[in-house]
Amino acid sequence: MNRFLALAAGLVLIPFSAPSLAQNSLLEFRWRQDPGYVGLDYRISNSEARRRSNLKLILPGKIREHAILEMTIVAPEIFEKWRGRIDVDSMKIGYDCIQKSVFAGTRTRCENYFNLSEVTQVGPGIIRMTPDAPIPQSRTIVVELKMRNPRTSGLYQFNGYASAPGQMQIPAYQGSWLVEID
Repeated sequence: MNRFLALAAGLVLIPFSAPSLAQNSLLEFRWRQDPGYVGLDYRISNSEARRRSNLKLILPGKIREHAILEMTIVAPEIFEKWRGRIDVDSMKIGYDCIQKSVFAGTRTRCENYFNLSEVTQVGPGIIRMTPDAPIPQSRTIVVELKMRNPRTSGLYQFNGYASAPGQMQIPAYQGSWLVEID
């Protein structure tokens, strides 16, 4: 009986004591209370507070219902309050991306990029990107941006919205990236 209790206690403690190689937090379940929530994957080059990093927001084609005419990324207001900055001029949308597994996790590198006719910051933390041609629904895309991480560690939820061709220009929710800053 004692062996069974020791084994059960060990199994319970392992997920919380072992370092995680994944970039999604165990606390992500808090944002899943909304039935329309779609959790998406991301890659970050440096998750330390106050550091410069490259953030890659992955949007799979299989969850989208339409092509993308215009993409909008919304960063949380608290991100800018804690001095997080996104370099709007460096934003790109890539496709034909390769994900390689390395010792500390997975890295993503895109082979090709869509030409963007316009990238504007509409408001604090709201960035709109317009490609020259609509992005096909079948393609998995990666929104790449350079940023300075906020000075406060925590979870920051970025939301993605997209307008489809032939519809009213009301962006539809595509999903959320829950980015963890250490």
